[in-house]
Amino acid sequence: MVSMYSLLFNCNKNKTFIIYHISCTPDFNEASIEIFKSLVKKFPRNVEIIIYNMGNHFSNRKNKRYSQAAYYRILTPMFIDSDRAIHLDGDTLVFSDVNEMYNLDFNDNYILGIYDYFSNGVDYLGLKSKIFINTGAILLNLKKLREDNKVFELLNLTKSNTYLFQVDQTVFNYLLYPKIGRLPSKYVIFNFEDKSDIIVYINRLRTKIPIDEIEQAFKNPIIIHNVICHPKIWSINTVYQPGVSNCSQRHNCSCKKYFDLWHSFAKKTDYYQEISKFTGIEKIKNK
Repeated sequence: MVSMYSLLFNCNKNKTFIIYHISCTPDFNEASIEIFKSLVKKFPRNVEIIIYNMGNHFSNRKNKRYSQAAYYRILTPMFIDSDRAIHLDGDTLVFSDVNEMYNLDFNDNYILGIYDYFSNGVDYLGLKSKIFINTGAILLNLKKLREDNKVFELLNLTKSNTYLFQVDQTVFNYLLYPKIGRLPSKYVIFNFEDKSDIIVYINRLRTKIPIDEIEQAFKNPIIIHNVICHPKIWSINTVYQPGVSNCSQRHNCSCKKYFDLWHSFAKKTDYYQEISKFTGIEKIKNK
């Protein structure tokens, strides 16, 4: 909800209307649905929220690291009746309007995303691709995916492989290659600390990106995908618990900056008391 709030807070209130499609596991209760509906009350002119109960789809694929919901993205072309869609993971923050990103030319690609650290993510499946994108913030060409019946191929790969390195990310990168395009860094970047983090990132890629492009995006990001800090950027353990997180040991670690940014949005919602319990802040306050 914090990610969703950041998008709505920073959208063009006079031009942008967001339809959020939220696919949920069967145990997603009415109280949780009300949390999302609170966003409609705050932004009545800019948002509609549609909830989907996905039933038992992929219930046999959940494990300690990934829930069954991690696979729902594969079904997006089937339950969203639109030509295109932006998907955002819950650990993203949005700082500007996404209309321009939403209307990008696909150039016949099925999907647009930024390169992932794991350039070798589908090597073990026999595909040594030069393009391996992170699916945490992507633009999906739903029309083309439906026209080419790609959903059924995606589902078949999911069912036939007991191990998938990064779940849906592996499936998309393997089956949609080579019709996978790169999103310019101006739209999405990871939560880098500084230039040294950017250099490490570029050096791990099989297809290089101009460093000045990423540096410029780093100064004025539209979407930040917070994958670098562990635990996640909202957790109190990330920045205040030495010994728990590598981030807390680093000099001037950017995780504290992103922690503050995330909570600045969280405080604007109607549920910060609950959020503070979830993130561990309440425990610190009570000491």
